[in-house]
Amino acid sequence: MKSNPKGEEVHWAKQNGPTDPLEALTRHLTLNNPPAEGPLFAYKKGTGHRPLTRQAFISKLKKTAKAVGYHSIHGHGIRIGSTLEYLLRGIPFDVMKVKGHWASDAFQSYLQKHNQILMPYMQAMPAEMALEFTRIAMPPVR
Repeated sequence: MKSNPKGEEVHWAKQNGPTDPLEALTRHLTLNNPPAEGPLFAYKKGTGHRPLTRQAFISKLKKTAKAVGYHSIHGHGIRIGSTLEYLLRGIPFDVMKVKGHWASDAFQSYLQKHNQILMPYMQAMPAEMALEFTRIAMPPVR
C-alpha cells in the first residue's frame, strides 16, 4: 500500500459485489463524514476525526481477519493480492507494474511461488493472455 503525501490521481472501474470501489467510498463518506479540509480517509474517533494511517488500516484488517478465522494478514500481501486480481482480469503486466508502483519485477517472484494456485485461472484465460501469464509466472526449468 503505497501513498503519496501530496496526493495522486486514482482510477477505478465498477466491480460487481462488495469490492466495488465507488460503493465502498460512498459507504465510507456516509459513515465517517470526513471534514472537507481534512484527509479523505479520515474516520470518526470520539468527537473528532483521525486520518487513516497504514498502521491503523493494517491493525483493523488483522483484527477483522482474526475475528472471522483467517490467519495473519500483511500489508505487502494486500499489494500482491490486488496485483494478482488485476492480472487475472486481463490487465497487462507492464500496466500493473506502473499502477502498483513496483520499482522492480519482484511481484513476478510471488506469482512464481503460487503457480499451482494460479493454474486453474490460467487455464480459463484466453490463449494469448495465458501465454504471457505463463511466461512470467512459470519461467522455464533450467
